[in-house]
Amino acid sequence: MRKIILALSACCVLMNAEAKTSGIQDVQPKGGFNLGIMIGVPPADESDLEWATEDPLMPNVSIDGNWTVASGMFNTKKFGRNGAIDLGFYEGFCNYLNHWNDEIGAMQFESLFRCAFHFEFVKGLDLYAGMMSGINLLVPYGEDKDGWGYDCGYHNPWEHDYHRHCPRHWVERDPEASFAMGPFIGVKYFFTKHFGLKAEFATDFASDAAAEASFGLAFKFGGKGGNTKTSAKKR
Repeated sequence: MRKIILALSACCVLMNAEAKTSGIQDVQPKGGFNLGIMIGVPPADESDLEWATEDPLMPNVSIDGNWTVASGMFNTKKFGRNGAIDLGFYEGFCNYLNHWNDEIGAMQFESLFRCAFHFEFVKGLDLYAGMMSGINLLVPYGEDKDGWGYDCGYHNPWEHDYHRHCPRHWVERDPEASFAMGPFIGVKYFFTKHFGLKAEFATDFASDAAAEASFGLAFKFGGKGGNTKTSAKKR
C-alpha cells in the first residue's frame, strides 16, 4: 500500500510540476516515425490455446511503429503546444508447448493496427493511450499435432472412467485466425533526440492477441520538432 501511495504521489508531482517543455514536438513531431522493440508477458493462457497449455517457451516479442499525423493541436499555457495523434502497426510473436507432448506446440502471431493520442507533461516523457484491432493467428506445429481427442463434456478428466464417458474422435489442429481488439496505454522516455525506453500495458477483449505488459526500446526518426516555447505565454 505504501508503494502505491508513493507512486501516485510521484505521478501527481509530475502532472503539476512546472516542466520546461516546448510541447509535444519534443517527442512526437508531425511527420515523424517512432519504432519500438519490446519483450512482454505471453498473451495467451490455457483457456485460449486449449490443447497448447499456458507454459510458454519464450516471452512475447514485438515490434511496433507509428507515424505522427497531427501534433501540437492544443495550445496550453503550462505545457506549450501539446497533443498528438499517430497511426501505426504492431507485430508480435510467441511460442507455446503442449503440456502432454513436448514435441508439439503452437506459434502465435499478432498483427494489429493501432491509433493513439499522446501528451507530454515533462520534457522527453511521452504518455499515450489508444485502441488496437487486427488478427490473432495460432499455428500448431509438430508431426503429431493431429491426433485423437476426447469430447469430454462435463466429465472430470481425472476420473478413472474418463475415456469411457468421453467419445473419441480425430482432431486436425489447423491454423486458427481470430479477431483482436482492445485498448492500450504506454509511456516513453527519450534520453536523446532519437533513443529512449518504453513500457506498455494492453488488453484484448476478443482473443488475447497482445501482451498485457511489455518493456523495451524506443527510437524516433524524422519529423519537424518544435522549439516554440509555450506560444500561449507570448500571447
